[in-house]
Amino acid sequence: MHNGGMTWKTCEVAKLTHTSDVLRENPLNDPHIRDLFVLTPPDGLSPGERLPVVYLLAGYGARGCDLISGNALARSLPQLLGPAMEARQIPRAHVVLPDCSTRYGGSQYLDSPRCGRYQSYLIDELVPFVDETFPTLGARYRAIIGKSSGGYGAIMTAMCRPGLFDAVCAHSPDAGFEFSYLPLLPKALDTYRAHGGLGAFIADPRAIFPKDSPYMIAMSLLAMALCYAPATATELAEEFPCDPESGVFRDDVWHRWLALDPVRIVAEHAPALAELRLLFLDAGDRDDYAMNWGARALHATLGRADIPHVYEEYPGGHHGVEHRLLRSLAALSERWRL
Repeated sequence: MHNGGMTWKTCEVAKLTHTSDVLRENPLNDPHIRDLFVLTPPDGLSPGERLPVVYLLAGYGARGCDLISGNALARSLPQLLGPAMEARQIPRAHVVLPDCSTRYGGSQYLDSPRCGRYQSYLIDELVPFVDETFPTLGARYRAIIGKSSGGYGAIMTAMCRPGLFDAVCAHSPDAGFEFSYLPLLPKALDTYRAHGGLGAFIADPRAIFPKDSPYMIAMSLLAMALCYAPATATELAEEFPCDPESGVFRDDVWHRWLALDPVRIVAEHAPALAELRLLFLDAGDRDDYAMNWGARALHATLGRADIPHVYEEYPGGHHGVEHRLLRSLAALSERWRL
């Protein structure tokens, strides 16, 4: 790939199809047959060579395939990682890009009775599938990384399924829900009302609405309501933190959300996180959704629990920060001594 006289060696991209048992007949009737993309080093593998595996989780509203494409002003993920792998600045690894999206945009990579068993899909199906399909080094050289909802999924998976990953890197993760979700509620309520109410808005999530920022905020909070709803939930509107019509706040629902906030549950999962060879956390100091404050709170909570980790803030917001992957992967390479 040539750009301005420079030559970039890009990662190779393998496209596979995986048929899931745990997603079959999921509550939202989303597909159980999904594409799986895997990036491999641009210079290929030597005979008999085995590589680490990095699971890279997309943020809300994105799938694994969406991480591959760049745009006119930015390098694609294969173009970003390829030269760094070749220069041994980051691990030569299989980079796995799963699709854990739903018709409401995202699953938070959880096992949800209202969305489907996406954590089980990722851990119980995709991890063994990748290890059977590609030459890998096993759990001691397996990492999980993500940004935003993907960062949330990375942390939650490591806490809930200890021993499966050696490292976790979370970029601007959903954490400190008071900072990241509550300020968005009035904006979401305005959007629902503009579309004729919550019922009309959710009748068809893929209807021809402008996919602008107000739409994405409103849809993302609905997705969170689904992901965090208990098995006893019946109506989606009842799992929203406030009444969609009157705005009256629902303390019981909000506390159910908080029970899945990483900041709130770090202490009970401290043994699992302490076993990691690397726990990397960062955020831009001007995050558009105040996730830098959630990251700061998570950093402080990890410190109080004596959990070793790396925490960094950098100048920037929530979007256009894909280059931070090079930083976390470089830190991972140091720990793996590759």
